[in-house]
Parts: sequence; structure tokens; C-alpha cells
Amino acid sequence: MHSPVPSSEIIEALIHIRNFFRRTRPSSDRELRAFERREAVTKDLLSNLPRTNEHPTLRTLLEIAEIYSLTLEGAHRLFGYRLDDFREFDLDLNR
Repeated sequence: MHSPVPSSEIIEALIHIRNFFRRTRPSSDRELRAFERREAVTKDLLSNLPRTNEHPTLRTLLEIAEIYSLTLEGAHRLFGYRLDDFREFDLDLNR
């Protein structure tokens, strides 16, 4: 269900994803606000990840999914969670 992912790998992945979004410059006020929010959230997360050993909150996962246009499963995978395993466990538990 959860495979611990070193914070260095998460940081590397976030930087990689952020760089894709940096390639295009915002062409509207809405895109500019999204760009600024993405930069702020990423900066905060990148600075805090090495100092925390806790699992991300659901709020953090949802925010990462939103600002990087990831699926919920993609955001969970970034942090080592396998939703398919949760679904299978839930199915076994509730049969």
C-alpha cells in the first residue's frame, strides 16, 4: 500500500514536473496566478520535505494534483502510495 520514497526522489520529481510548466509563459491573468501559486507551493514543499519524515496530508496531495494537473493516483504515487493496493484491500475487507 505504501512504499517509502526518499524525499530526494520526490524533490527530483517535483522539480522535473515544475520545469515542464516553466517552459510556457502565462498568457493571461488566470495563467499567471496559477503559475505564481505553483511556484509558491512548490518552493514551500521543496523546502519542507527534507525536514519532515511524516506522510503528506491529503490536502497536500490534492494541492499537488491540482497545481500540476495530475490525477489523484499520480499524486499519491509521487509519495509512494499505491491506490490499486488500497482498492484491493478495501474489496477484500468489504466482501
